Amino acid sequence: MKIKVTDFIENIQDEKFKQTKLNISKDDLLQEDLWSLNKAKEQLEKDLTDNELSQVIIHVADAEFPIDFYLETGIINLPFADAKKVTHFFDDDAEVETKIYLSTSCDYLNASKFHIDLISENSLKNDEIKHTMDIMKGNYETSLENFSKKDEDEKEEK
Repeated sequence: MKIKVTDFIENIQDEKFKQTKLNISKDDLLQEDLWSLNKAKEQLEKDLTDNELSQVIIHVADAEFPIDFYLETGIINLPFADAKKVTHFFDDDAEVETKIYLSTSCDYLNASKFHIDLISENSLKNDEIKHTMDIMKGNYETSLENFSKKDEDEKEEK
C-alpha cells in the first residue's frame, strides 16, 4: 500500500489505524506454534486491502515478565510510537510503500528495552512467518536469560 508521509504521521497520531490484540502462551511461543502469526497475517492483509494501517499486538500472557510483540505496517523501521520521526528520513509530501515490521518491547531484552525488524516488503509469506516466529522466540529467550541474570545479580548483592 502506498501512503503519503504526512498522511502516515497524521493517521498514527490520530490513532486512525486498525489495532488487533492477541494473547499467546509462552508454550505456543517456545513450541513455535504459528497460529498467532497466521491470525496476524489475516488481519494485516485485510487492513491493507482496505487501505488501512494496521497494528497487531501479540502479548505473551503467562511470561515471567511483560513482553509484547507488535506487527505494524510502517514506512520505515520505527514503531508507531515514533511516527513523528519519519520526517527525518522522507520529504513530507513523498508517497512511499508500507512494509511490515516486528517490534519487541520488553524491559529485559536489551539496554533500549526494544528491538525492531523488517519482516516483509508486502504481505507475509510462509517463510517470513516462520522467520518472524524465530525472532519472537529468540527475543523471548534473550529476555528470559537477562531476567534470570537480574535475579542472580540481586541475590549476589545481598
